[in-house]
Amino acid sequence: MRGLLVRVGIDQTYGGWNAPCHADGAFCYIPMQPQNPELFDQGFKTTYDEFEQAYQHFTGAEHPFPNWLHQAPCHLDPDFRFLTYGDREQRAKRILSFFKGSLDNFIVFYASFAPMGRDQEPLVYAIMGFYRFQNVSRANQVPFDRRNLNAHTRLASYQRGDDIVIFADQNSSGRLKLLIPIGEQLANKHYYVQEKLFKAWGGISSRNGWIQRSVYLPHFCDPEKFMQWFDTQNPEFVHENNIRY
Repeated sequence: MRGLLVRVGIDQTYGGWNAPCHADGAFCYIPMQPQNPELFDQGFKTTYDEFEQAYQHFTGAEHPFPNWLHQAPCHLDPDFRFLTYGDREQRAKRILSFFKGSLDNFIVFYASFAPMGRDQEPLVYAIMGFYRFQNVSRANQVPFDRRNLNAHTRLASYQRGDDIVIFADQNSSGRLKLLIPIGEQLANKHYYVQEKLFKAWGGISSRNGWIQRSVYLPHFCDPEKFMQWFDTQNPEFVHENNIRY
């Protein structure tokens, strides 16, 4: 068994903003904004329009959606409707290398959220999705009629050889209905996996449990131990990017 911890979603670096969450764990998933405009083939473009509607339903009219995101293209990945996740370049190579030879693989998705109803600092770093899978495919090997299932195959450049796509298991994967907070902010202002969780998981490969968006994706040092802990959280999966609360 092998597992990676992957940061996703919009944040101050990839969108200039953090998506909201409530104290009870309900949250709004907003995908990251690409640093460079993405070129989608005709009919495959994804924008923030659908997420703007979900956000307004989640927060109410008194919290307007950021105007710089209105109708802007978004990098919708992971896409929980289709249980896919893609990556490219060094991260794609890391994923392919890490999971090679293993038949029991998982990815844990986490993101940083702005808590509603109180000061936005500290942010809430939390697990928001989970994929269990066996196979990773090169994006250029995904059949044409399945191109709409992931951000990396919607691109006009999807034939490039360094992009990959993961297709997760339908029965044990999805977006979480409620967040599972995992992070804490220390005196240096960086965020780390909570000490008690770091021990319960058997550790992760990043220094002292530091969690950030990184080319070198951290892995779980004891994936079986992490899964034992994760199962005790009774995660409830949904196959949607956002749900109505």
